[in-house]
Amino acid sequence: MKTAQTLRIALMTAALAAAGGAHALEMGGGGFIKVADTGVRSDNSAAPPANNAPGMPGHTEGDKEKRPAATTDAKLDASVDKGVDNTKQAVTDSALTTKVKTKLLATKDLKSTGIHVKTKDRVVALTGTVPTKDQHEMALETVRSVEGVSSVRDNLKVSSR
Repeated sequence: MKTAQTLRIALMTAALAAAGGAHALEMGGGGFIKVADTGVRSDNSAAPPANNAPGMPGHTEGDKEKRPAATTDAKLDASVDKGVDNTKQAVTDSALTTKVKTKLLATKDLKSTGIHVKTKDRVVALTGTVPTKDQHEMALETVRSVEGVSSVRDNLKVSSR
């Protein structure tokens, strides 16, 4: 067993020496070897960062101006809060659209298949066509009765097709 470990260490050392880097070898429990790059090459210069070739991701030469400014915790928190608020609003609007569509479909004697519903900031926009003026009024009353709707933008057309 000792011979196999010694052989592994010798082979690993030879491979690392051929790679030209200074590395630390550590024998872990169970006969495993851990290898750590010390960041210093044999010519005593620092090792270059990974992906440092021009055109490669992570390339740092000359791109400092393109990097975003450092973000403070306060800015990050505000950005996260704004994102959460936008997500909540999108979910609320989406849920409200679903409630409106459901109510329109469930309203007896209302032909609502030609009505399109979009919601933004609790304002419901109706587009499309209804067959009569009575159907038009019924659709508007139905939408206004849905809890959460702040206002209705009426772009419905009456068409007897």
